[in-house]
Amino acid sequence: MRLGRGLKAMTLALLTGALPLLATASAGAAEKFQSYEAVYDIRLVQASSTGGPRAAVGTMEWRFAETCDGWETKTHTVMNLHFSSDAHYLNERFFESLESKNGRNYSFAVRTIKNDMVEENFKGKATLDRRGGAAHYELHPLFGQEDDAVRIVNINLPQGTLFPVAHSQGLVNSAERGSALYNTVVLNGQSSVGPRRISIAIGPRMSGPTTPTTPNVDPKLLDQPSWRLSTAFFNLLERRDTPTTEVFQQYHASGVTESFDQTFRDFKINVQLNRLRRLDPPVCRKK
Repeated sequence: MRLGRGLKAMTLALLTGALPLLATASAGAAEKFQSYEAVYDIRLVQASSTGGPRAAVGTMEWRFAETCDGWETKTHTVMNLHFSSDAHYLNERFFESLESKNGRNYSFAVRTIKNDMVEENFKGKATLDRRGGAAHYELHPLFGQEDDAVRIVNINLPQGTLFPVAHSQGLVNSAERGSALYNTVVLNGQSSVGPRRISIAIGPRMSGPTTPTTPNVDPKLLDQPSWRLSTAFFNLLERRDTPTTEVFQQYHASGVTESFDQTFRDFKINVQLNRLRRLDPPVCRKK
């Protein structure tokens, strides 16, 4: 099953899928966690020697906020891609999700636009229990498709599957215990091939930011322990032995990703934090 179409949509799906997996701190480190808004600069650091991009530049706007019932993520990614064939693509991707605080319910929506044409347009919901779970996708028709009906795709999720925030909680707990590896299945709604197995190698604990901060970056959100993470993504339903992409990331206990490099088949993209500010916590009525 594939929900997206083509390398350009896949690039944005994988790129924007790297951050939600690391969107918050663990329950045990809740006092360190902050809701935040961030802007990242995207640039190509290794050009493709085959059919991939020869140049790329863009931005990623990121909003991660606690609500009274869960955690909300909204992103807007813009990328200019130039290929060896002289083709040029302006890609925009909008993503939003909401995960319940008990880690059992999740909703998501994706819309990708390439040169003013819709490349992806789907939304879904998923639930988990002790035996596994299920994801329900609604795929809206795209330009040029003869069938204009909404397609429904249902996917069974294996036992042990996690949604992004719950995955982040387990990751941070593992890092704080000094574990060197964290490996599990995650559904974040970003992938065009359903859930993914994510294997993360965790480096030694570090302190403070690893790059100079600017007046546009709240230093308190980076003045936290951090870890270098090496993450491999495997498409679970394809059962491949090699990862579809790898991410090398600097992740802080505050929940903020400072920077990351993402490798694809034969090119690499760097994403660097440019602006960062804290958001106020929600005001909720006591139940």
